[in-house]
Amino acid sequence: MATGKLSGFLRHLRHIVRAPQTAPPSDGQLLEQFAANRDEAAFATLVQRHGPLVLGVCRRLLSNPRDAEDAFQATFVVLARQAKSLRRQSALASWLYRVAYQTAMRARTNSQHVA
Repeated sequence: MATGKLSGFLRHLRHIVRAPQTAPPSDGQLLEQFAANRDEAAFATLVQRHGPLVLGVCRRLLSNPRDAEDAFQATFVVLARQAKSLRRQSALASWLYRVAYQTAMRARTNSQHVA
């Protein structure tokens, strides 16, 4: 009986070892792929991964949903333009937060001057 449990356990371990254990690419890897090859899939993954954070910042600072969406898009345009020059790729989330905040504040200031 114990031998049966042990062989089942060993079969399970062999299955785990054979199964590919690929981790999702890091922000740094995705940025490198985008910067080197203009890899749209890598950029799309970054937008999907960090989009909720950026949109949340923009929505909190801007009452007009269209302005928030414009600031969201502008933030990722800045990322696309500066992808090659980002030094601390591991801190991408905080960098995007800062850019989104600055972009939204600029948009808010501009909309107050227009009104």
